[in-house]
Amino acid sequence: MDKVFAKSSFDCRDRDGNEFVAIVQIGVPFEQEDGHGRVHGACPFSLEPLFPEVSIAGGDTFHALCLGIELIRKALRAFTAHGGMVYFRGTRTPVDLDSPSFLPIDEPIFARFLGSPDDPTAARSSWPNGRPRRFD
Repeated sequence: MDKVFAKSSFDCRDRDGNEFVAIVQIGVPFEQEDGHGRVHGACPFSLEPLFPEVSIAGGDTFHALCLGIELIRKALRAFTAHGGMVYFRGTRTPVDLDSPSFLPIDEPIFARFLGSPDDPTAARSSWPNGRPRRFD
């Protein structure tokens, strides 16, 4: 991908227990002609190692960007539907694949109830001091 303008990563575990880091890259959206004189938008995406770089076409560059982000979401959902896990980087907190910003699932429970006692990263909570946030 020539110009990457957004990048993120997730810790993953496949159904066989193999762990890896999935790297999302989004390239700069661009316009392209379709051969009939019409201009459409396109945007390159990759989710290594789950799929290589692809360009998603849309009605314009914004539409192509939105479609590509949804492609990433669907690929991660398919991965979890087949027994994989997607975690917020550096934790064992699952990513909320329905969240528009791919945030960790942050249920209103104390950290000691999250994950496995055998995994020190499992008990991490994104709350300060492992306590629920107040939205006053």
